[in-house]
Amino acid sequence: MKITAKLRLQLLIQNGIFIGLLLGISALVLFVAEASNIRWDLTHSQRNTLSSATIETLKKVNGPISITAFVTTDAEGDLRQPIVNFLTPYQLEKSDIQFTFINPREDPFAAKRAGVTVNGELLIELNDRSEKLKSLSEQDLTNLLIRLMRKDQQVITALVGHGEGDFSRQGSKDLSDLGKKLSTRGFQLDVLNFASGQDLDSEESVLLVGSPTVTLLPGEVNRIKRYVQGGGNLIWMVDEETTAGLDPVADMLGIALPKGVVIDPGARLQNGSIAFSLAENYADHPVTELMNVNTVFPYARGVFELQNTGFRFTPLITVAPQGWIETQGIKNPSFQKNEDIKGPISIVAALERNVENRVQRIVVIGSGKAFSNEFLASLGNADLITNIVNWISGDESLISIEPKTRMDMTLNLPPLAISLIVTGFLFLGPIGLLIAGTFIWWLRRRA
Repeated sequence: MKITAKLRLQLLIQNGIFIGLLLGISALVLFVAEASNIRWDLTHSQRNTLSSATIETLKKVNGPISITAFVTTDAEGDLRQPIVNFLTPYQLEKSDIQFTFINPREDPFAAKRAGVTVNGELLIELNDRSEKLKSLSEQDLTNLLIRLMRKDQQVITALVGHGEGDFSRQGSKDLSDLGKKLSTRGFQLDVLNFASGQDLDSEESVLLVGSPTVTLLPGEVNRIKRYVQGGGNLIWMVDEETTAGLDPVADMLGIALPKGVVIDPGARLQNGSIAFSLAENYADHPVTELMNVNTVFPYARGVFELQNTGFRFTPLITVAPQGWIETQGIKNPSFQKNEDIKGPISIVAALERNVENRVQRIVVIGSGKAFSNEFLASLGNADLITNIVNWISGDESLISIEPKTRMDMTLNLPPLAISLIVTGFLFLGPIGLLIAGTFIWWLRRRA
């Protein structure tokens, strides 16, 4: 083909149009990418995506969040980029989150004023309140924001001295794990022992009665009754074997606590004990509206409304639709029509009424074991009790499902396997390629 001036001009125009279109499409792609916030998280367990619980918490935050990261600029161990990667998803969900970096070596007075002691520590400020964060954990940061959002210091007072679960003890039947969880959510923990002459203010505390096993004295029962009559908020966990002399409190609330253990045949399908009641469905109530996971209640006791005493009674959790309350022991359980109570069985109930221009809230739980150290981590039990405490203390806006700790995918290999991999990649592989290349070169030269 003869190249003429006309053909040369046509080729030049075609090439110019192609280059122009290529540059235009590239610019358009860059513009769309810059203007949009579309992201794909392809990591295992969605490590770079905030959980729904954190997103809901951020929606409830009123006001801007200021985050100051105190990081040195050493070449080794520079934490700035990991912090940026950690906070960016938060900024995408809440645009008024601002974070800045301060080098404590260049501005030691700022670090001293903030009380910073660790490289990479974050100072979180919200509505004139602040708190420091040392770990880049979504769970820790979300709990920190909830603490800053909590307007007043709420006190959870646990009754002790009658075999109740204790916040300070580590036994399987105690509540130390629950106490730690409530502390991370901004609650202050206290104990009440009537023997020491302590008393309760019905306007300042939430009383927790955690499954007492020793019968309370009549005077102690009367003090709890006066507390409830005065409008005090109460969480009452009932033991399956005894009410510990608190039947007058149940009568005052208008509830019945029939003897016996709830038998749930459906638990067999989950390879569990029939004395462990599984909750799958929840009432339409602020405590349970966000619950989307099952909860388990070992050796549960029924909680029913007996008569209307001025409280609005809501059965939060009903279990064992095919089960019953076994009154003759659980060794060989069988339903007896004239003795047992057929399911479904209400095992957690919320009571509410107005007392002197404020709302009194009470939750009666038919299984204190469900929130003990032994079972707190089971299924959604920790979320449920946290929501109960938030609701009963008047902070229902902070009710959420706690974000779970992300699982890292780790590959643990024995030393022999690691040695074989290193030897293969560093030595055997290159030597093999060298031999193969030399052999191919020899064959071609011979041909």
